[in-house]
Amino acid sequence: MLQWSEWLTLAGIFLLGAMSPGPSLAIIVKHSVFGGRQQGMIAALSHGLGIGIYAALSVIGIASVMVAVPALGSIIQVAGALFLLYLATQAGRSALRPAPTTLSEPTTSRKAWRDGFLIAFLNPKVPLFFVALFSQFFEAGNALGTKGLIALLAMSIDTLWYLLVALLLSATATRQKFLTFRPWIEGTFAVLLTLLALRMLWQFLSQTV
Repeated sequence: MLQWSEWLTLAGIFLLGAMSPGPSLAIIVKHSVFGGRQQGMIAALSHGLGIGIYAALSVIGIASVMVAVPALGSIIQVAGALFLLYLATQAGRSALRPAPTTLSEPTTSRKAWRDGFLIAFLNPKVPLFFVALFSQFFEAGNALGTKGLIALLAMSIDTLWYLLVALLLSATATRQKFLTFRPWIEGTFAVLLTLLALRMLWQFLSQTV
């Protein structure tokens, strides 16, 4: 059984991982600001589910197999890069449209759920993160219940953090201010995701050469 100090260490690591800037944060911000509170929260919940699935796979050992088999990791990496390019294209098109003068909700709850989940599930760094981290805390004598609690902790912290982000950024006053700069925000979002996608594809090509 883990000591309280170990639980606190894990919680801190999970929180720092969730708070780190990247495509996940960009997705939650996008749906919270341009889609509203409900869509932002839906994206946060589905992102937490994606993180929870990888945490659970790490608990039962499947994530270790995924990391050990390069082909599986490559599939996830390429799929993730293509999804980022798709999101970048959508953001680029939106940036070229005139900025609306009133609050609008161009996205849907279904898209928010899809984007939140896939941005987590198609990130090849997530299983690597859990395999590396859990190897430091799991011991042969750990009960399955303890391992399950660690996975639940990871999912809960990720979900709660992004729910907080969604709540803060979906306030009407905040969203109204963002509308003026929407083309610039969407353009920046498109460039960021394109660069991330190209980096993932470059890493994939470097590994295969």
